[in-house]
Amino acid sequence: MYAIFLLFASLGFVMAQFHQDTYVIEHDRIEILKFNRSFVRRPDFQVLYFNDTVKMKALNASGYFIAPIQNKVKMEVTVYRFVGGAYRVFPINVTLDGCNENKRNLFGLQSIYQYTNFKGCPVPIGYLYLKYYLIEYEKFPPHVPYGKYKLFMEVHANEGAYFIGNGNWYGSIVPKRKD
Repeated sequence: MYAIFLLFASLGFVMAQFHQDTYVIEHDRIEILKFNRSFVRRPDFQVLYFNDTVKMKALNASGYFIAPIQNKVKMEVTVYRFVGGAYRVFPINVTLDGCNENKRNLFGLQSIYQYTNFKGCPVPIGYLYLKYYLIEYEKFPPHVPYGKYKLFMEVHANEGAYFIGNGNWYGSIVPKRKD
């Protein structure tokens, strides 16, 4: 049992140390499929250009939380890759504790606090927003195949007991331009 714990702990440490400089992540769109009106009202996600001079797309999000969410936010992510005219399951399915992974700075997520009024778990009641967030794609795993992707994400709260919502992110992984 201790050996298994060490294996997972070392894998987690290695995952937090990713660095790549060969691709960029381009956002296409985000769609909300379902959400629990007992927890959140008027959720909104947008993909938009950061400004006129920088042709990078940023993420905006907002919503009004009407019930608090404790320190366990379970996020189940299924990755699909566009192959042969359709999105097909890619061999990456991940279940993460959103609060814990943010503290560990997985994929550079701690930088999100610079663009939001959200200050960490537990999620408070009230209006939360994210404005012009640029993902730190340098902190994603190296050697991810280029192409179009879809991520289906389902979010549960309080030890997975409550469904919060689900949706799709669409985007591409493209080679980094050498300017």
